[in-house]
Amino acid sequence: MSSTQKSPPNATSREVVNHFFRHEYGRVVSFLVGRFGTGNIESIEDAVQEALIKAMTNWPLTGVPENPSAWVLTTARNKLIDQFRRQSNFDEKAASIVSDQQEAETPHEVNLVGELNDDLLKMIFACCDPSISEENQIILSLKILCGFGNKEIATCLLKSEDAVAKSYTRARLKLKESHFKFEVPIGRSLNERLDKILQIIYLLFTEGYKAARGNQLLRQDLCVEAMRLTQLILDNKLLSKPSAHALMALMCFQASRFDTRVDLEGNIVPLHEQDRGQWNGELIQKGVAHMDKSMGFEGLSDYHLQAAIAACYSVARDFENTDWKQILSLYDIQLSKAPNKMVALNRVIPFSKVEGPTKGLELLSTLKDDMFNTHYLFHAIAGELHAELRNGKEAKMHYQMAHDLAENQLEKIYLRKKVSQHEG
Repeated sequence: MSSTQKSPPNATSREVVNHFFRHEYGRVVSFLVGRFGTGNIESIEDAVQEALIKAMTNWPLTGVPENPSAWVLTTARNKLIDQFRRQSNFDEKAASIVSDQQEAETPHEVNLVGELNDDLLKMIFACCDPSISEENQIILSLKILCGFGNKEIATCLLKSEDAVAKSYTRARLKLKESHFKFEVPIGRSLNERLDKILQIIYLLFTEGYKAARGNQLLRQDLCVEAMRLTQLILDNKLLSKPSAHALMALMCFQASRFDTRVDLEGNIVPLHEQDRGQWNGELIQKGVAHMDKSMGFEGLSDYHLQAAIAACYSVARDFENTDWKQILSLYDIQLSKAPNKMVALNRVIPFSKVEGPTKGLELLSTLKDDMFNTHYLFHAIAGELHAELRNGKEAKMHYQMAHDLAENQLEKIYLRKKVSQHEG
């Protein structure tokens, strides 16, 4: 244990461990994979988790170390060395690994910030190895890089916990067998994997920004983690691509509204009712700066278009003065580049603002076959448009159907109130 510790007891020790597990777990695992090899990834994960359990037990009594990362890293590394020594097949290669680790600088002495970040970046690319299926890349990344549990991943991907556990076991075995080079790739391979990494980060942020299920609308920890990983990518000159800046811009614009999307009682506050004076101006300016940096020569990615749409909302003086025509044109570009049912559904809102609710309902009807029986948002939009036209009976019907299809409990509460407003 480190000789420099705060005086016990430390009332925030459990919070520190919880924070560490979310923000540092992936970095420590990555650091140890770089030292002990991918063939030992299962043992490394177990050792880090045991170190965290020990921290949760010890720190309330002894105080939180001044360098918690180094403490956990040292404890996990020593656990691995002891484990290798006890193995009956302690071969020459294992002995060499142990010897190298004993002679190396202790984790207290290394430049943890730089080395942990560098190793995490390498691990990000490893998790996106093309030999691993797309879904398993996502599961592997959320599990190793972000310290997610099976239940959290199951919620993100709308899968069962058992299916996630089996997929993770297969993905980890594939990673173990792939013998990948623990490095950031170059050339074409770099760009191909970077696109996949950004997609995973986008998924992570999206789930945090509006949880598909559960009792929360927002999960800010997921959004913060997505932004942290993106900043890690942007800090690397080889990876600081326009698409990465565009994704960061999108996240900044969306995150600027965190404090206004839910009221003090936990109820959803729709965009037109949010107090824009409470939006985070610093994040909006940061988003604008990243938009400027994203304007390269690689063409417009989907992140560029989504960020531009989010920017229109963010810079508007109020809801009524939103540039709906500009937003509609951006949706048109999105659909021309890659037809998508959800983009087409979301486009109905700005279209109705430009052309009126009657035209909006006509456009919505063209999506009926694909959306009517499956997606709550179809009926939520239909309810809004009928309410604007004072069609109370139709508005109530669609709000009720939206309520029945929604899986997020806060959205159900919000939609139930909409149903009540049109009763009688």
